[in-house]
Amino acid sequence: MKLSKSLFLLLLSPMACASVKSTTSFSLDNDGIFGVDQDYTNGIFFAYASPALSSEHQINRLSLADKQGGSIDKWAFSIGHKMWTPSDISQTTPTPNDRPYAGYFHAELNYLSLHPQQAVRYNLTLGTTGENALSEKAQKLVHSITGSTDPNGWEYQVDDYVAGSVGYQRHDLLMRSANLTESNWEMSHIFEANAGNFRTDVASGVMFRYGSDLANTLGAASISTENPFHASMMGNSPYGWFVYTGLSTRYRFNDLTLEGERSGLPEPSDQYDVTMQHWQSTAVAGVALYNRRVGLSFALSAKTPEYKEAPERIYGNGALSLYAFF
Repeated sequence: MKLSKSLFLLLLSPMACASVKSTTSFSLDNDGIFGVDQDYTNGIFFAYASPALSSEHQINRLSLADKQGGSIDKWAFSIGHKMWTPSDISQTTPTPNDRPYAGYFHAELNYLSLHPQQAVRYNLTLGTTGENALSEKAQKLVHSITGSTDPNGWEYQVDDYVAGSVGYQRHDLLMRSANLTESNWEMSHIFEANAGNFRTDVASGVMFRYGSDLANTLGAASISTENPFHASMMGNSPYGWFVYTGLSTRYRFNDLTLEGERSGLPEPSDQYDVTMQHWQSTAVAGVALYNRRVGLSFALSAKTPEYKEAPERIYGNGALSLYAFF
């Protein structure tokens, strides 16, 4: 037993702290884990984060360095694709009171500043919806490989738009237990705001985590059904693990995936419009495990409907993230 434990610790032991170095990650969201194909049905993301910036390359107005007496700052860049579908993708004609087909292919630039008491992320996102997002081709290809139902309604998707937003997310530590053992727990508050023609919203939530070295991973997990884990926001941590759960509420002002024009709809097209639900809630539960070279996280998320005519009371999906440090 002692030998096995020694070998395990040797595997995890670092030569250098993991995420002060560059980070690459691949993340996948999908609702297939619940046996459905509806609403937010799939997301795929590739991300890169720079090594920790030297003090002369930090952006003072965005950094926590002066406020907190030191911080780890990084640049991060990601490319992603998100996809939404109605509740029955086998239908060849649009269904009233159901979610529109929509896709979003986008790039995102982030500035990150990390501290054991607080973590912030500023982001600029720019992308496209409609046929330019290539969602129809992507879903049909995947479904032909997996033998899933063919989607038959992409001709009625949200039109081509250049869509973007600016965003801000902040994690504030509320309390953290003393490190009396190898593990501890913490509670944090998460605030998020986004503004743009893609979406505009404000959200507030509380997250609970239990695991090791939590002070150096504040901000890595978020409360979202869309890409809920960001390995780039892990700080000066050599190895560790944690489980987490959280609940948030948001007020959304606009959502292009629901409110965008759909020129492919038959007339009268008003019968296919849906009404956005401004107040929305999200819950998440997940686990993360990493060493100085690689890591993984898995989460299950659930949310209330984003539009008033939604046929379901709760929507959910799973999220997997694989990442490496170099």
